[in-house]
Amino acid sequence: MSTITSTLSNEKGFSVFIRNHPLVSYFILAYGVMWFFISPMVIDALELANVPDVLSSLSFILSSLLGPTVAAFWVTNVLEGKEGMRNLRRRMFQFRAGVQWYAVIFIVPLVIWIGAYSFIYNGAPFANLMANPSLLLSVFLPGVLIGLLIPSIGEEPGWRGFALPRLQKQYGPVIATLILGTLHGVWHLPALFTPLFDPFTLEGFAEFVLTAIATSFLYTWVYNGSRGNVWIAIVLHASGNAATQLTGELIPKDVELTGLLKVLDSGWINLIAFGIVAILLLILTRGTLGYHPEREEVA
Repeated sequence: MSTITSTLSNEKGFSVFIRNHPLVSYFILAYGVMWFFISPMVIDALELANVPDVLSSLSFILSSLLGPTVAAFWVTNVLEGKEGMRNLRRRMFQFRAGVQWYAVIFIVPLVIWIGAYSFIYNGAPFANLMANPSLLLSVFLPGVLIGLLIPSIGEEPGWRGFALPRLQKQYGPVIATLILGTLHGVWHLPALFTPLFDPFTLEGFAEFVLTAIATSFLYTWVYNGSRGNVWIAIVLHASGNAATQLTGELIPKDVELTGLLKVLDSGWINLIAFGIVAILLLILTRGTLGYHPEREEVA
């Protein structure tokens, strides 16, 4: 009896903590779940132990599907019960949105990525796409479809579906975006030690986090403009990842960059490109990023 009472007391205490600190609880769970599931892959990459390939692959899949979204549903269930969970699921698959937002989420990532690397490769990526537009169907479209499952649907219901509206309500759109972008970027830390990324460096990590912050301004604007449509954020995430894959195919392999261009190619061009987009969005929306508190669904 005492064991049952203790268990119920612990569960009640955890629920009370979630109700009192929903955002803190969400981020603890989002980090904890993902970092736990990706740990076998990290251990294998760092050669700390011999991890079977099957377990390492499963580690990647589970860490991509579980984390932010699981945390969002967990905390939402405590805060709002079944009704809140139904509302979050509805927003995840709210396919109806203005055609302009579908145009934005497919076209803007392509323009940013291909435009940025065309700048440092003397127009070659854009020229290569014009010479072989079928790559949009053979590389970009499959990348979007795969990206919807891994990792977009495992992340965006949490980042944009749960955390962003609550952060905006508390801090406003700009500060909320800075906070979420930072925490989203740092959340990837374990993955940076795996073969998914280049060898880990502090400079590379700093560039990655700063780019995540800059990119978050685009996500916030799209989320707000589409009236909190989580599906649009999910597709934007998948489209952005697919655009990076396509750009990689378009970059000439026989060109050796030097000097500043080589530095930009190491990843800093990503920060510059998305930083420019962030500044433009702040100017064009006068700092609101399309946020209208009266439309907010979160109580």
